[in-house]
Amino acid sequence: MQILYDVRHWVAAACVDGEVFVANSVGDAISPTVARQLKAIYGHLVGADGSLDVCMMPWAQQPNGSDCGVFAAAFLFEWAVMSVRANLNVKFNLPIMRDHPVFCLDRELVIPFPKLPLTRSYKAGVSYVK
Repeated sequence: MQILYDVRHWVAAACVDGEVFVANSVGDAISPTVARQLKAIYGHLVGADGSLDVCMMPWAQQPNGSDCGVFAAAFLFEWAVMSVRANLNVKFNLPIMRDHPVFCLDRELVIPFPKLPLTRSYKAGVSYVK
């Protein structure tokens, strides 16, 4: 698992059984800089034509322009504890997200970031308790 950086933006990536997974908290595009990093890290999976197959995971979208690093870390924690196929389309508890890595490091733990409970919504199918 890796956190990749591109011009003030952080993205989570992992490779399991020859399959590359990416979670990007602002969209499903991969920038050319991140693409180069992925090809460098997972070069053994790059095809003869220079392409690399990547699975973009459904993700929780960050609500602002400053939390991509925290979201990338949250995605990696989910993957480490659950699976790279874990559902990342969740509602993290944003006010306490930044303190979670410190909490884990102090206690030498890897536990998922806190989430808000899910509730039903008739408009969108699923919404979240505020």
